[in-house]
Amino acid sequence: MTLEDLWKLTRRQVVVIGVCALAGLLLGFLWMALQPKEYTATAGGYVTAGSGESIGESYSAQTLAQQKAQAYVTLFTNRRVAKNVIEELDLDTTPQELVTRISATVPPDGVTINVTATGASPEAARDIADTVVTAAAAEAKRMEEAGPSRTTAGPDGKTQQVQSQAQVLIEPNESAILPTAPSSPDPVRVLPIGLLVGLLVGYGIAAVRHHNDTKVRHTDDVEEVMGTGVLGLLPMSHDLGSERGDIRRTKAFHEREALRKLRTNLRFVDVDHQPRSIVITSAKQGEGKSTVAANLATVLAESGEQVVLVDADLRRSAVARAFDLDGSVGLSQVLARTANLDDALQPCATPGLEILAAGEVPPNPSELLGSQRMGQLIEQLAQRSFVILDAPPLLPVTDGALLTRSADGAVLVVAAGKTHKEEIERATASLRTVNGKVLGAVLNMISTRKVDRIRYGDAEYGYSNAYTSDYAYEAVDRSAAPATRREAKAVRGKRVKVN
Repeated sequence: MTLEDLWKLTRRQVVVIGVCALAGLLLGFLWMALQPKEYTATAGGYVTAGSGESIGESYSAQTLAQQKAQAYVTLFTNRRVAKNVIEELDLDTTPQELVTRISATVPPDGVTINVTATGASPEAARDIADTVVTAAAAEAKRMEEAGPSRTTAGPDGKTQQVQSQAQVLIEPNESAILPTAPSSPDPVRVLPIGLLVGLLVGYGIAAVRHHNDTKVRHTDDVEEVMGTGVLGLLPMSHDLGSERGDIRRTKAFHEREALRKLRTNLRFVDVDHQPRSIVITSAKQGEGKSTVAANLATVLAESGEQVVLVDADLRRSAVARAFDLDGSVGLSQVLARTANLDDALQPCATPGLEILAAGEVPPNPSELLGSQRMGQLIEQLAQRSFVILDAPPLLPVTDGALLTRSADGAVLVVAAGKTHKEEIERATASLRTVNGKVLGAVLNMISTRKVDRIRYGDAEYGYSNAYTSDYAYEAVDRSAAPATRREAKAVRGKRVKVN
């Protein structure tokens, strides 16, 4: 996985990764709350070895103190010392357990011994540290004075026994300070670990979700699966629909511009053999094929083209409803020769556009659409008009594939975030099985929300607000441009609708 792949994974699964990271932090807090708190205090002792009357004696005393400090450091974790501390503080523990809560260190060539003790409360930690130093000093003195007595002559000439005197002592020189915060559990260590574990789990879940998510959301996904280009990108909008009268709705600038780009790309898809009859279909129902067919036919007619829109979805017709026309007589009657073609064609509000509705639902839609009569009808219409056929989806029925044999090619409508890659593969394969020509795809229902653009990347920079406002302003009649900059700025600030 490259850094770019990791960045894409992070963008697309940012919610999962973020939730897991927060869960890791919360678990860290919960673990800290359940753990017993420990406080740490530090006290110090200083090793002395008498004093010398000369520089040489002082140096010898200092050297002896350093050597004794290295030897005495083990006294502070001695069980005898721990026992004395327990008796002094009346602790409910054993010497073995107390020793594990005490540590002592001495720097190289130093004479100061630092003692660190932990306790369940700040007071306990402080008292244990101070008492350990005192008990260790007493133990060191006892050991120094445990040597054999010696015989010496007194002032009166008589001999007497003299007890051994301690030459090296440990003096407590630094009392422990009452700790203000627990030393364990340490949030500086626990919380980063919880965050890291949460991120690792989050990325693991994100990788699994990404691997199992086969929905198409970007043009690269469509081109990778189909092996053809994407002819157009249409945003998700209530104005682009196939309900009754939806075609008459006034569309926003970026919606109209997207349709114009589809129209332009369709004209250049095969410059050597310009298609005159195109099947608009999809892999499954609900991906907006009827919407694309109706709006594409409208923008083609608006450019001066003579267009015939044929509702070839004899099972679930939608074209007549979208244009608010009577759909009782149409293609099925023309194919059955019970109605004349000229009588079945209906004009609409857009000049140059005629509608051939689906008509009555026949008992054998596939046979009608795959018949020679259908092929002849398409050829007849294509001689004088650009023919667009709204075909049924490819996966449920074979109607769309059969129609493609008689047309110059097919355009597959793909719903962003809804259509799966395997569905596109099967739909494309069904077209190529009957030697149908796949002209390209239309990525429909693209979300224009900023959060989706961040997660999945911009499918089309033209959907941004800056593009819409700037170019919509340019689309206004230049002859009616405001005379002053102030008026121009006021117009630019308004939401301009291009009819």
